[in-house]
Amino acid sequence: MADTADAARLLAVCTQPPWPVRDGYGLRVANLLERLAASWRITLVAPVEAAPHGIACVPVRLEGTGLTYPWRFDNAPLRASVRTALAAHPAARALVFPGAEALWFGADDLPPAVMDMIDCNPLEFWRGALGGRSVRERLRDLAELPVATRYARRTVRRFSATVLVGERDAAWMRWIGGRDSVHVVPNGVAVPAEEALVAEDDAPTVVFLGSLGYAPNVDAALFAADQIWPRIAAAVPEARFVIAGRTPAPEVAALAARPGIAVAADVPDVVPVLGRAWVSIAPMRIGVGIKNKVLEAWACARPVVMTPLATNGLVLPPGHEGFVHRDAAGLADAVAALLRDAAARRTAGAAARALVQARFSWAGAAARIEALLRAAC
Repeated sequence: MADTADAARLLAVCTQPPWPVRDGYGLRVANLLERLAASWRITLVAPVEAAPHGIACVPVRLEGTGLTYPWRFDNAPLRASVRTALAAHPAARALVFPGAEALWFGADDLPPAVMDMIDCNPLEFWRGALGGRSVRERLRDLAELPVATRYARRTVRRFSATVLVGERDAAWMRWIGGRDSVHVVPNGVAVPAEEALVAEDDAPTVVFLGSLGYAPNVDAALFAADQIWPRIAAAVPEARFVIAGRTPAPEVAALAARPGIAVAADVPDVVPVLGRAWVSIAPMRIGVGIKNKVLEAWACARPVVMTPLATNGLVLPPGHEGFVHRDAAGLADAVAALLRDAAARRTAGAAARALVQARFSWAGAAARIEALLRAAC
């Protein structure tokens, strides 16, 4: 265990609670730290009161919204808590998560650190400026783009290594930072046991899964309901569309009033939802990073029809090339074809589940992060 005397001390800093897991940020932080705790004595500075056994916790109270963007909040409390943690537990290395990177700017007395950036903020704002749903949203993202770019450049130049979950994000960060110290470490996924999987619903069911208050997921859900679902319903009249996830935005919740659409809010376990589905969709048009919703569906042996944006950080399973389309018509046709062909669904689902078992484990992701930490200087 990490409490052995010869284990090195690792400082971890994040700006959102990793436990309980509520979103993609917490999912990544929690899974990486829980596995790194097997070989490091971890002190975590975060807005959380307790951590799993083997991880010491220094709580911090942060005010404001957008806590993964360091220019949006006062980081003085976070800085003070990091100093407190280091005074009590001097660390050989640090692992820093989005929102805390600015603490290392100009601070030469902090431990050598790896920055797990997860997503490329400038790319996020650039895509939002090009594809936001309203002029106001586009202008807001355009205004944040130069600020995010300055922070990204300083991040790449300050940290021993910067980690992103997808190659597109990493390519932008290498270009912005002008360094080759940017690495790709995709997310893992918890693969349910075979006996935990449930059978398809009697009715042909299409599912969209995600945090339903997050702007890219809101856009995807509305795009699906407005442009993709009517085509699917016309081709397969008995089909139904389930939109499932945490905290639906009002415009997403309102979709439940449309024929054939159900909105399942705050489902406690996504495995039954995905199991009953015949096909999952990820029609992403904005946003960055890896799509956990795709990995989760694949882990449940369900094929996913998606846009090219949703493939970031992923390797397509064999035979899935025809499930990727840019336009609503192509996405709808691919879903309808799968709804009509049970053998194709089973074959595609089995290939997807085998892929995530082989290539997308949290243990593998933690091992790659650990190698970067060991090499940090």
